[in-house]
Amino acid sequence: MEWKDYIVTVAQRSKNDSKLWFRYLRKYIDKCGSLFTLEDVESLYHNTMLTPFQRVSLRAAFDNGSETQQHIMSLNEKVIPTKLQIVMQLNERNGEYNERK
Repeated sequence: MEWKDYIVTVAQRSKNDSKLWFRYLRKYIDKCGSLFTLEDVESLYHNTMLTPFQRVSLRAAFDNGSETQQHIMSLNEKVIPTKLQIVMQLNERNGEYNERK
């Protein structure tokens, strides 16, 4: 299976799940570059198997500095537990964490 066919297949699997769609895209887009060429993006953009959201988000993923691109690239970064602990502590102080329990 060619990787473009794989993208179409995973697009169908993640049709109603944007988080899953972005997780699939992160495998092909990172800070070092992408496996997609502009021609690949255009051919996928015009593929009717992708939902309108998937087409738009795919194109936005290649706009340098776009929020979509930053989000996809952030999925490849490791979470630093100390930062997570700080956020949870701040939420506890503000009462937000206790309300969600």
